[in-house]
Amino acid sequence: MPTITVVLSASLDAVLRQTAALRGRSTEDVVNTAVSQYLGGREYDRSNLAIRIGNIELDPARRLVRKNSVLVRLTPTEFDLLHYLMVYAGLPMTHARLLRAAWGLEYGGELEYLRTYVRQLRKKLEDDPAEPKYLLTDAHYGYRFAEVTVDRKGENHPGRRLD
Repeated sequence: MPTITVVLSASLDAVLRQTAALRGRSTEDVVNTAVSQYLGGREYDRSNLAIRIGNIELDPARRLVRKNSVLVRLTPTEFDLLHYLMVYAGLPMTHARLLRAAWGLEYGGELEYLRTYVRQLRKKLEDDPAEPKYLLTDAHYGYRFAEVTVDRKGENHPGRRLD
């Protein structure tokens, strides 16, 4: 990571020191974490390419989602969460990372928010929400969107890793 100089007001510096002390970390470590998360979020924002996995199509530029070519209405938060999961399809995402991506950097422990929105997305996107094939749970860790598998005809489908 490049060297970044951060200039803080006295009141912000005091809050930063208090936050670091409460977390048992140095102020430098807290700042580095915040900057990394901010820069990581900016990389995500640049992902404006349409994504298609199986029967789910997401167009971030138009903020549209289709299942089997039929428009699916999502709330702004549902859309942001789905977009983040689809950008990183196949990769397990921690609860905290998903909360920060969809709700902001100040979130990280509100698991019930995440569970509620994943449940709503499953109802809207899955053929059988009780047996999801797109929005997968990684127990005690987080969620992931099924990775893409391509068949011999060149069509993509959601797939499960067989590791």
